[in-house]
This record gives sequence, C-alpha cells and structure tokens, in this order.
Amino acid sequence: MEFWNDYLRWIVGTVLVFTAVPYFTALAASWLGHVSKGMLVNNLGPNSQLVVGGLGVAIHESGHALFAIIFGHKVTKLQLLNFHYAQNGTLGSVEHSWRENNIYQRLGNFFIGLAPYYMCSIALYLLQKFLLGTTFNFSGVLQSTDIAQFTSLSKLATSVFDNFMTIFANASWGMIIFYLVLSIMISSTGYDLSDEDFNTVKKGLLPWGTVLLLLSTVAVMFGWQVQLLNWMSVMIVFSVLFLVQALIYILVSIIVIRVLSVVVHV
Repeated sequence: MEFWNDYLRWIVGTVLVFTAVPYFTALAASWLGHVSKGMLVNNLGPNSQLVVGGLGVAIHESGHALFAIIFGHKVTKLQLLNFHYAQNGTLGSVEHSWRENNIYQRLGNFFIGLAPYYMCSIALYLLQKFLLGTTFNFSGVLQSTDIAQFTSLSKLATSVFDNFMTIFANASWGMIIFYLVLSIMISSTGYDLSDEDFNTVKKGLLPWGTVLLLLSTVAVMFGWQVQLLNWMSVMIVFSVLFLVQALIYILVSIIVIRVLSVVVHV
C-alpha cells in the first residue's frame, strides 16, 4: 500500500510540475502581456503594435514556427509581421500541420502553443548578456533553491528583481538605452498568447500527460526518484525565473507606454 501511495504522489507531482507549472506561468504572463498590448493600442494607436511592438510579434511567431519544426510539424505558412493586419486583425501568423497518429507531433502542440513565452524570455536574456555584459547565475540559483520551501521560491523571485536592478551597473548609457528600447519592443507585445495559442496547448495536453505518466512510472520502478526530482526542480526554478522576468519587463513596458502617451498628447 505504501508503494502505491508513493507511486501516486510521484505521478501527480510529475504531471503537475511539467504541465500545470509552465501552463499557468505562461497564462499569468500572457494576461499582463494582453494588458500591455491593449494599452499600446489605446494610448498610441493601432499602428503602434507594428512600430513599437513589431519585434515582439516577430519573436512570438518565430517561437511557434521553431517549435513546430522541432516537433516535426510541417510549417505551411509563416508571417512574422503582417503590415496589413487591419484586413484580418492578425499581426502575424504561423500555420502548421501534423499527423494525428504521431504521438511526438501531437504532444508537440503543448510546447508550440507556449513557445512565444519562452522565446521572449530567452531573447531578453541574450540581450542582457550581449548588450550589457551581465548574466543571471542560473546554476547558483538551482543549487540554493529547495522547491519544497515557499520561502526558497520567494527568495528566487527576489533574486530576479535584484538582478534587474543591477544589470546596468557596468554598461554604457548608449547600450542601456538600446537595451531598454529593444526590451520594451519585445515585452510590449511578445508575451500576449492568443486563445488560439492556448487551444494549441490543450491539443497536446493528453499525449504529453501520457508521456509523463510513463516516464514517472519508469523512474519509480527503477528507483530514479532523485533524478526525477532534480528535473522537477529545474522546471520550477526556470518557470519562476521566466515569470518574474516577464512580469518585470511587461510592467516597465506599460509604464513607458503611458509616459509616451502623455508626451505625444501634450
């Protein structure tokens, strides 16, 4: 009986960590991203989605396309930026097809739908690395974080904020301004996942959950719980890192959009 209780805990924990955690962190960032895009339109006009947020849209769509290719989907149409969006209301689009009987391609939908959330976060990290010459100490954070303790996760979120406050210390003013402009262009629109994106995620939930069920079963049978826990820790830590980073940059974008609105309408 104890074995089955332990087995059930690992099954539930694995599925929650590798499905619910990425889904709901992306959902939270997407909600604020939607607010940011709405403010962009309401304060600076519809075309600001292209002028200010065009880079974010392009990264958003390239994320869908890249993960579609990784999971063996056939990309039939790719439009990184639609300058005639007023005709159909779509700023960019990716159309892809897959075989229903291919489990790998089906579960890929889970990642394809969430891809822009991670692509924008990675893009911001790379900008910080190459323009400001600073990087976040991921390995150190992983070693010092205990996912079983809420206070540890709270400290993790704080470390991301502290990182944001210190990344400009050794950079020139020119690079700082360039970095902030690009970051705002990305975060003002890139994190906004559409209903269609989340519908794509849902298409991959069942096959992805099935794979997780099999993997966690194998891990418990062969005594690989420690390795499984390590991977769960990595997922939680990176999800918290990406979420806090996304919220900070989107909030900065909202503030800048509001300031620009005041300046433009003076």
